[in-house]
Amino acid sequence: MPSLTDFVLDARGDELSGVRWLAFGAADELLSHPALGDLDLQTRNRLGAARLVHFLDDMALTEHRIVNVAAQRIAENRLRGHDVPEPLALDALKLYTDEGYHAYFTALAVGRIREAFGLAAYEGPSQKITGIEALVAEVPAPRRDMAWFLVGFVGETMVTKAIVDAMRSTAHSALQRLLLAHLEDEWVHARYFAHLFSRVWPTLAAQERADLGELLPRIMGAFHVRDPERIAHTLTDAGVPASARKTVLARQAPEEGQFARARHMGANTLQVMARCGVFRDEAVRGAFVRAGLIDRDGNLQGKSA
Repeated sequence: MPSLTDFVLDARGDELSGVRWLAFGAADELLSHPALGDLDLQTRNRLGAARLVHFLDDMALTEHRIVNVAAQRIAENRLRGHDVPEPLALDALKLYTDEGYHAYFTALAVGRIREAFGLAAYEGPSQKITGIEALVAEVPAPRRDMAWFLVGFVGETMVTKAIVDAMRSTAHSALQRLLLAHLEDEWVHARYFAHLFSRVWPTLAAQERADLGELLPRIMGAFHVRDPERIAHTLTDAGVPASARKTVLARQAPEEGQFARARHMGANTLQVMARCGVFRDEAVRGAFVRAGLIDRDGNLQGKSA
């Protein structure tokens, strides 16, 4: 089997333009927009490639700018006093190494897709990354390490569904292989963070649980903000007509729909929290209800994506 760092497309973009190999379909909020329904197959495939690049770029950035910061805090035993034995803390270094490799082979794949389709690199900041970093920066210094741990927990328990959705979007064997290898590691990472969360949460003092519990919905939402500037770049790069771009971008406010997306993508995260007793605290449960992440009766199942 070829190495993931030897990723190649079987054909160039002009040869792939007549086959449906990158159709995200109804699962993708952007590509399923009604204003894009009349695109010809060539433009739609180019848009699919640009959208996939957006998704992979986002994953690579999240891995080395967000998840590895959380892993670093754990590995340095900054959660000491919260039932994290040293061997479990050191296991975070394995995760750290995995995430660096993921970011590397993902970035290589992005470069090859861009080259095949003649897509331009996006040079702007990521709304999601800067938003998460700003959110953690608001947390008082004594609890900032714990906040980073919660960010890692949320991100790693949500990412598996995103990868599965991406795998359903393409029939290209090299992409399937790359995403599957990533998914297999992320399942392990999700279990690691879920296990760590189950040990850490009960050790928190009541006030810590109250404060960090109200932070958790904000973290979930921060992972699902829209990035209008990046979306505009994706649409333009793909050659989408100006009228369709204008219609799509008219409804791309950063916060619009973020918690509905977080609830849909974060079902596993919410289940872990429920098992660990997060929602037993009335104030914390209220914060999740107000965000629309759970129902007043405690139901975790999202009504729509």
